[in-house]
Amino acid sequence: MSRQDHPFYDKHNDVLKALWSVDKSASGDAKLAQLKTALANSSAKDLLDIYDEKSGESRAKVPPLIIACFEGDYDVIKCLLDNGADPNQTESEHDLTAIHILVDGPYKGQTLTESQRADLLKQMIAKGADVNHPDKHQLRPIHKVAINDRPECLDVLLEAKADPNAVFLGERAISIAARQNRDQILQRLVNCSATQRDVKNETGGTVLHFAAAGMVDSPNCVDILIKAGLDVNIKDQRGNTPLMVACFFNKPNIVKSLVAAGADKTIQNNEGKDAAALCDERENTECKAAL
Repeated sequence: MSRQDHPFYDKHNDVLKALWSVDKSASGDAKLAQLKTALANSSAKDLLDIYDEKSGESRAKVPPLIIACFEGDYDVIKCLLDNGADPNQTESEHDLTAIHILVDGPYKGQTLTESQRADLLKQMIAKGADVNHPDKHQLRPIHKVAINDRPECLDVLLEAKADPNAVFLGERAISIAARQNRDQILQRLVNCSATQRDVKNETGGTVLHFAAAGMVDSPNCVDILIKAGLDVNIKDQRGNTPLMVACFFNKPNIVKSLVAAGADKTIQNNEGKDAAALCDERENTECKAAL
């Protein structure tokens, strides 16, 4: 269903309807005419009610800037910033700011390039945006850039003193990047002097353990961490080394990289199993051949 087909479309604020109606293929004054007209009779800081499609009751109050970031058009977002939008305003459901949305996604229909996201982020920071604002779940923009692989945005956040060690559900940006094979994100975080590299989760897993269990069988993140000086034979609380983790999760390319870096194949975990035994247990023949 299109926004115009919303049963309570006409009940919405004119600024919201203008944001929903922007023709992203247009350019020049025509593209922003309806929005500028609506802003002349309202404010870029007014919270907008989003009405439920069934009840017609307000289900959320959202600043125009957040709506614009969801819609994802550079000219529209810049127009709001130029007309006084506050990048620190939050929406009512999750306590998200515009920066959370800008570095999230992409969402359907967005036209933003990575460079445009980074540029808008700079503009928001210049207007006082808090780069460390946590949502109600403690998720911060730096976690979002790691999840969504936005290295240009990470550069901007780190320059603005975003905290690389902020914790979300027990994880930090560096562990998220390692686990999800975000090698460009990981390299930038490793290069940042403020980043703590020797962190562990509740079971003693290190960033290198996370990289060894990566979502993709690529050694890039493992190699970055080894070059940064992380102990290739460090154990978690179960006695497992990164090599054991890679064998368990059937990551032969990562196994090869760890072995080349000097991983000890003879170490046994708390159950008395070494890397080869884990390969046998999981029938991961390619990993065993790489040992």
